[in-house]
Formats: sequence, C-alpha cells, structure tokens
Amino acid sequence: MLRSLWSGVTGLQAHQIAMDVESNNIANVNTVGFKYSRANFADMLSQTNRVATAPTGNLGGQNAMQIGLGVTAQSTTRIFSQGTLQTTDKNTDLALQGDGFFIVSNDGGSTHYYTRNGDFVRDRAGNFVNNAGYVAQGWLRDDETATIDSTGPVKNIVIPEGLTTPARATTVVSVKANLDSGNSIGTRSTPIYALDSVANGRDFDNDGVLFPNEIHAENDVNSDEFYTNSRNEQILTERGVDLGVLFNEVGDGVALRRGQGLWISYANAESKKVKIGQDNPAFIGKFGTIDPVTGVFTPQAKTLDIVINGVSIQSTNAVASISDVAALINAQYNITGVRAEISEGNKLTLINRNNSGTTDQSKNIHLVVNAGDGTDIKNLIPDYDANDPTKNRIDIITAHQYEYTTTSTTAVHGYNTNSRQVNTTEDLRRAMQEDARKYVDYDGSGSNIKKDAQTVMTNIKTKIDTAINGGTDAAAVAKAAEIPELKPLGNEFLAAYYRATNSGEDHATALNTAKDYVANLFAFDDYNDGVTFSVNTKGQFELKNPANSLMDRAIYLSVTGRTTPASPNTPAINENVRLTTMMKSLEGSLTPGQAVRTSSAFMMSSHGSTTEIYDSLGSKHTVNIRWAKTGTTNDGGTEWNMVIQVPEPAEINFSGNGPANVITGMLRFGPDGALSSFNPASFTFTANNGSQAGQSVQLNFGLNTDFNGLTSFDRDSSTDYIRQDGYEGGSLKDLRIDETGTIIGAFTNGQSFGLAQIAVATFTNNEGLHAEGGNIFSRTANSGDPVVGTAGSGNKGTIAAAKLEQSNVDLSRSLTQLIVVQRGFQANSKAITTSDEMLNTLLQLKN
Repeated sequence: MLRSLWSGVTGLQAHQIAMDVESNNIANVNTVGFKYSRANFADMLSQTNRVATAPTGNLGGQNAMQIGLGVTAQSTTRIFSQGTLQTTDKNTDLALQGDGFFIVSNDGGSTHYYTRNGDFVRDRAGNFVNNAGYVAQGWLRDDETATIDSTGPVKNIVIPEGLTTPARATTVVSVKANLDSGNSIGTRSTPIYALDSVANGRDFDNDGVLFPNEIHAENDVNSDEFYTNSRNEQILTERGVDLGVLFNEVGDGVALRRGQGLWISYANAESKKVKIGQDNPAFIGKFGTIDPVTGVFTPQAKTLDIVINGVSIQSTNAVASISDVAALINAQYNITGVRAEISEGNKLTLINRNNSGTTDQSKNIHLVVNAGDGTDIKNLIPDYDANDPTKNRIDIITAHQYEYTTTSTTAVHGYNTNSRQVNTTEDLRRAMQEDARKYVDYDGSGSNIKKDAQTVMTNIKTKIDTAINGGTDAAAVAKAAEIPELKPLGNEFLAAYYRATNSGEDHATALNTAKDYVANLFAFDDYNDGVTFSVNTKGQFELKNPANSLMDRAIYLSVTGRTTPASPNTPAINENVRLTTMMKSLEGSLTPGQAVRTSSAFMMSSHGSTTEIYDSLGSKHTVNIRWAKTGTTNDGGTEWNMVIQVPEPAEINFSGNGPANVITGMLRFGPDGALSSFNPASFTFTANNGSQAGQSVQLNFGLNTDFNGLTSFDRDSSTDYIRQDGYEGGSLKDLRIDETGTIIGAFTNGQSFGLAQIAVATFTNNEGLHAEGGNIFSRTANSGDPVVGTAGSGNKGTIAAAKLEQSNVDLSRSLTQLIVVQRGFQANSKAITTSDEMLNTLLQLKN
C-alpha cells in the first residue's frame, strides 16, 4: 500500500520538474537565440516478486511479476531547431541561419563561450560585444597583406573608433573594352597622324633642312613626335599609317587590298607642236607638192605607222592631211587616252589629260614611230633615227601609279618606273611629292633630264668644292649652301648632308653624298622645287605649290583608280572607288602661289578611355589612354597604336623621346579578336607634387583567349569597365557584415574592405553544451571540441546581418504541454489520495 503512495509522490516530483522546464520555455519566448528544452521521464526500478520462468514439460513459461516504484525526470533535452529571423534596423545585429554558434569571451580570448544571440554592438573602445560585454571572437585584417587570415587563431574583434585608412598608390589599371575591327565604324574615329613635307625628319624651323636633332623616321613606331593641340593635349604626329586600314569621314573602310591603288597625274602629258603638211594657206595641213611656177597643188597620200601606248595605228598610203592623222589617233582615244589636237592649221599636239582610264595603256604618252611612217610625226622625237629602235620613240610622262602593298616598302622612283609600291600614308605622301618635283615632264620634251646633265652636275660640284675651300666641318657645308648657284636647292644640299651624317658617314663621305644628291637635282630639266605634299591635323592630304620664281611649275592634278587585267597567273585587280573618291578633291589646276588643295579626311578606327590613378599622397591624376588602328598582322589580325597621357607636371616618359607626360605603345590582336601582345605592360609615374616618385603601374589588358580584357571584334568600340586599385585616405563611416561574417568598413574615400571576420563554431553534440545563463553556453566533455571556421564553410550556417534569430519556443506547443503536465500532476495526486483512503479503510478494520 505504501508503494503506491511513494509512486504517486515520484509522479508529483517528475511533473513538477516538467512544469519547471516548460515554464522556463515560456518565460524565454522572447529571448533572442533561445532554444527550448523538454523534460525526459523514465520509470524507476521495479520490485520483482517473481522472476520469469521458461516453459517446462506441459507447463508453459511464466512472466516475471514486477511492481513499479514510480517515475523520475531523468534528463532535459535542449532542442536546437532554427528560430525565425526577424529583420532589425541595426547593421551589427547578426543571425545564424543553420548550424553553429558565435564565439564570445570575457577575458581577452582565454575562455570561450558560445551563443546564438547575435545582438552585437561596438563599445567605446571599438570592441565588438554582446549586451553582457562579452567580446565577439574572430580574425582581424592584416594591414601589411591587406587580407584576413581565417586559418589563424581567433582573437577579440576590435574596430577602433575613428579608424582611418591611408592613401594607396595605384599599382594596377585594368581595362575591359572592345576596339572595333570592322569596316564600318561610324563616328568612332580620329584623323590619321599629320605628316609634314620633309621625309625622314620633322622640320621644326620650317627651313627645309633636317639638322641632326630633326631626324625622324615616320614609319618607325618606336620614334615619336607630338604637337600640342588647343586643349593642351599632346597629339602624336609624323607617323605613317597602313593605307589598308583607313576610313572615310563617315566611317566607311577604304579596305584596300594588295595591288589596288591610284593613278595621279601632275600635269597634262602634252607633246611639243609638230608641223604636218603644207604651210600654204590654200592647202594648209595637206600632204602633197605645189608647183612653184603654176601654184598647182598635187596631193600625195602618205602612210601612217605609229604605236601609241601600245596601240598600233596604221594607214597605208591613205593619209592625205594632218586631219587624217589626227582622226586616226583620236579613233583610239578610248583605249590610249591620247587625243591629237590641231592648231594653226598644220600643227599637231598630242595630249593625254590622264583623267580617264585606270590602266597603264590609258596613261601618259608613249609614242613609237616605225621606220615605214611617211608623215612628219617623227619630228616629235628630238633624236629620231629610223634605223635605231632606241631613238624612234618618245615618252612624255606626267602620271604615276601608286600600288598598295601589305608589307613595308620604299617607293621606287624614276622617270619611267612602272609603279611605285606604297604601304603607309608617309610612303604615299613622299612618293607623290618626289614625283611632282622630279619625275614629271612638264614641258613635253620627252625627258626629265637635261641634255647636258653631266656637265651641269660637274659644274655644280666644282662650285661647291670652291665654296668649301677645304673646310672639314658642317660650318663649311652651310657656307657652300649659300652660293648663288645653289640658291634654289641650298636647303636640299644641307638636308642631304645631315641625312648622311646621321646615318653614320664621316664629313668627307657625307659631303660627297650631298654633292651627288644636289647635283643630280640640278640635272632635272623639269624640277619643281616648291611643290609639297603633307597631311594636316584633319587627316587630309594637302598640296601646295608656292611661288619663288626659281623653279616654279604649274600643276594640273587628276586622280583615277588603278586596275590591272587578269593574266593566266594573276587575277584582275579592280578599282578601289572609295580611295579614288577621297583623293578626287585634289584635282584641278594649281599655279604657283595659288591656294592649298586638300583631299577628303582619312580617318583611323579609334577609341579612348580615361581613369584616375592615385599617388602615395592620395592625390588623383587623370590618365587618358587612346587606341588607333594602324595596320594588320601577317596572320590576319589587327595592329593598334596606343598613347597614354597624364596632365603636366606629372611624368610617365623617362626615355627622353617625346614629352615627359606621354608614352606610346602598340597592341596586336589575333584573327579571332583576342589580344595576343601589347607593350608597354606598365609605366612609371611621378606626380611631381611631393608624393613618392617612380610609382610603377601595371596595365592589365588581358591576353590570349580569355577575352577578359581588350578585344577587337567587329562591333562598336566601347569600354565595359576600367578599374584601378588606388585610393585617397579616408575615415570609417559605416559598417556592414556579409553572409560569411566579414565586417566590411565603408570609408569616406569611397573604399570598402574587410576589417575583420566573425568566427563560427560547431559541435558534434550541441545538446551536450552547458548553459551558463545570459544566453551563452560552454563546452562540456559530451559536447565535443569546437570546430572553428568561417560562416558558410563546411556544415556551418551563414550569417544574416540586420537580423536576429528569435526564440524557437512554440507557444501553442508549450501551452498544450502545460495542460498535459497539469493533468499528469493531478492524476498523481489522485493516486496518493486514493492510497490514503485505502489505508484509512484498512486502519478502520480494527474498530
């Protein structure tokens, strides 16, 4: 009987414990990060009155007879289910989503405690603490490496008030952009580089002489010249550009291919007048004889047997007058381009204005008079000899052809050179100027060399030697340039001398070179000393024909395309109409002293980007990077020029070649548009403002097939981004925390970077942790050792900023549990009262 009383007592005690546990859960329904518990009941040791027996014989087995002695609250279990995340307005409120605990310490990190309560603040000293003053543990930023090492031991997280970051000098500039490689670029272009009228140099003082300091190779990309524009920018000049990659003003590509080009004529090819036929006014221009006595005219038909520009023109015994000769020649005009014009009744002039046709056959005048010709047309040839084939022809050349080649070349010159090959704008400019000066038969003599050329050259050399009178230095050469006989070409003489000395010749050798050069110029019968071709800053070819009353010639310029017919081994070459059209505006007459003539503007595909870099003091400096397409590569890719410029007085160019604030380089792209190489890969920057000099800045343009930097596809040029890693000094103004627990500081200079990272610990058995009060736990022997790492790594949860994890107590469950516990308690009390009544009844048996 007493056993039942004590069983009831144990029931009351166990349910009281359950009530205590559940009351604690409800009490903490609003405790941040709280995890509810439950009481675990277990029955107590039972009294065994009879043990169990096995079956024997015919008697079956019997179970044991055991009487329970009550119940006990064996343990409590803490339930670590995820609590609801509630958004707050405080950036330092943190919530763990998933497994893990924040680590805090109250003794500088010697003792660690663990909590799910992420209600942190920064105290006066900058410690990252909870409401009990325990400091959050984690890893701090290393100022030397600018990184957070999350593999090291954890320590107190301290972010001092008024934290500042020093200025960081830029070390890397990264660019992601596309440079348009297509044949239609719109307005994304810049004019081709300007070129003056002096080959192999830049005539700073405009005296026509290249002194040693003015020597410059226009086609050498490693030799730079600049001019300052109206915006005080340094603009690259005096550099040739591949003609095959140029564009017109509206952005359409010229798209020259090998062999295409131009015919340019500098004057009408016009022969001397030759008398053909009778002088008598009554029979003027007719073939025949007049009787001196009777005056009777007897017609006499003649044979015309000539070849003009490769076309045979023949008429056997059927030519009666000069008109017949002219008619036969003009009948072939559409092929030869040569027209015969009659003046004064019996004077014949052959003229080719070189303004029609695009082939060799239609340009200039190449006349061969065969031995069988009976007309007087042979008088056009000064040294005509019917028996000497070398003396039965005349070549009147005023037009020259310029053939584009994709490789570097030097235009070969000569009076009757078939074609000049050109690659760059400088090749074309130089070739046109040299032809206009030396190799145009302005007077129609059939030659551009004087008949007494050798005597002229010898006399000039003698005059020079006399003027120098044994002098052995440049001063003597300059003195010789002033003699009257050299007046028209004195500067040419000096220029030749300095070119020779610059190439390494000693004084005596250079003097002979210069004498030969200028003497040769005096031998030219039609020399035009003043004509110049240049390229202005607008990208236009510019023609000038100044008057100096020395060797002036009138120019009549015409431009046509160049074509060649197909041959068994060579395909036909068609006209590049776009190039012809762009040069057409140079056409027309230009007498000495008349206004300048210009072509259309030639443009380059270009693009530019600007960024700001920082010096060691945090001062900003603008860096402007410009790219311009200048050529193609042998594998079908493209080549671009690069100009990097900073405002003065900053310096990036320490080579001594060009302005100190500008450097140039180049880029090459493969046929797939990927950047294959570029230089320079870095530059050295000195701000000249008291900051550290010699700041090295790397250029990160990406390389090869990652396409993560500069590319050159057929799409509009554009910059996706341009970044650099420098910044000015700043002070901390705000904090934010990412999901890995990194505390990111936002500074007044616009920079943001990690200052610390909050550590997260996980345990094998969370339920084994010991509650210390204040919402913190400590490890126990049964919890296992903490595994410390960053949020989101391994099985650790992530961190949500500006949120707090609410208690995981479910009030509906807890209130229901209260009813269950209450009913259990009541039932156990009933067991006691019932046993008491039974005892009372037993005691009453005595009465």
